[in-house]
Amino acid sequence: MTENRSPSFFRLARSRIRRLVRDRSAASGVEFALVLPILVMLLFGTVDLGHALTVSRKIDEITSSTGDMIAQQGTWTKSDVAKLLSGASFILQPYDTSQLTITVAVEDVDSSGKATVNWSASFNTAALAAGTASTIDIPAKIQDPGVQVVLTRVQYRLTTPVSAFFSSFTGQNGYGFDHHFFNRPRVSNTIKYN
Repeated sequence: MTENRSPSFFRLARSRIRRLVRDRSAASGVEFALVLPILVMLLFGTVDLGHALTVSRKIDEITSSTGDMIAQQGTWTKSDVAKLLSGASFILQPYDTSQLTITVAVEDVDSSGKATVNWSASFNTAALAAGTASTIDIPAKIQDPGVQVVLTRVQYRLTTPVSAFFSSFTGQNGYGFDHHFFNRPRVSNTIKYN
């Protein structure tokens, strides 16, 4: 048995479909629901990147100011250097300093440009042994045989809630910083360490 549908039924169905297609009253709600997660992710990413940039600036400050302070004196005691490094770590506040490492190495440069550690001090890590090769190549522009070079290296790992959340996707858990800075002694060609 076949049903006989009148042409008015098809007209009514077509008019309803046309009205549904033209109806935009809920379109903005659907668009907002689609865009909202992207906007929230951008907001959190911006805040997260802001923290990383702030920490990077603070680490640069620790690196440059620590090396500059060491270069300004011709003689240092172990306790004074330890106090200086501990005090420099406060620049990182309010961020956690347990992941912060500071290494200061005063290095001798020979005529071939090879640098070896004369003495070293550190914060939250082991100091470099005297006589070991430099961990970072010293630029040729500042190499001068008989003149020591102060190498300051600061390393830090910042883990934020956003970076921890995305670590399963990116394979990286947080931001890693490894900054170094070179200084030459200002008072004399060498810096003594007692």
